[in-house]
Amino acid sequence: MQSTDMNLLLALDVLLREESVTIAGEKMGLSAAAMSRTLLRARKLMGDPILVRAGRRLVPTPKALEVKGRIQALADEARSIVQSRQAISLAEMERTFTIRADESLAGVVATTIMAKLNEKAPRMKLRFLGRPDESVEPLREGSVDLDIAPRSMAGPELKVQVLNRVKFVGAVRAGHVLAREKITATKFAAQRHIAAGRRGKPSGPIDLELDKLGLSRTIALWVPSFLPALVAAATSDLVATVPQYFASSAVSLFGLHIFRIPLKLESVAILQAWHPRFDADPAHRLLRECTRQVFQARESRRSTAH
Repeated sequence: MQSTDMNLLLALDVLLREESVTIAGEKMGLSAAAMSRTLLRARKLMGDPILVRAGRRLVPTPKALEVKGRIQALADEARSIVQSRQAISLAEMERTFTIRADESLAGVVATTIMAKLNEKAPRMKLRFLGRPDESVEPLREGSVDLDIAPRSMAGPELKVQVLNRVKFVGAVRAGHVLAREKITATKFAAQRHIAAGRRGKPSGPIDLELDKLGLSRTIALWVPSFLPALVAAATSDLVATVPQYFASSAVSLFGLHIFRIPLKLESVAILQAWHPRFDADPAHRLLRECTRQVFQARESRRSTAH
């Protein structure tokens, strides 16, 4: 393949990822006009419009969708070969990684991961996205570089690493009755509770354990994630149940009282998942290692505190 054809392949990959001539041009270091000419060349080569206008944006044709995955795989492999041959310094590399995580988890670890990453790669940036669903397609398509989740991803080809295991704790405002006395399962169940991020499930592990004891609790408020659950607990008599990694932040930010839930609850694994095409990429490997170190450091601090 001639160098011009290789450049065209890389440009086509970016065009299909971004579905925008302007953004693709910025990422390729080309003007919008130059990127438009590149799209015309790609259309001629493929014998297909590739991207067509739908209102104010471009959408891929059926032919483009058919070959998109293969083009991305070829482009990623080409970039990997070139980068390994040129031995690009991580300290000089400019790259923005997209990480998908629950918003509450991102609020706790985002800046720490960024700081750890920038120690060796000061020009790299992070972009965190929420988790509207459990689809693995963003990892396959390359729109998400890393997925941090408290559950195993469904894609059989994905690479997965356990970062740590966490337990859930209770959180109430400082003046709450549970902050002033010994907590039993009966007293815990008697309070009005907040449910966070259940995705419509009527019950969870806490409810199952209470049921074994012949107890049940009242869920008075449902919120989409743990962060609003903490805010709600700080401003009411409701009881929030959150992962332990929130404990120190909850105390300092919201003045909450954190307590151990008097039930036999299993710990939950926090994992990071990525697509195999990034497995050998030095920059992506650094991102994964920094993420692992951040979670291990948090676990080490908790172990020392206890």
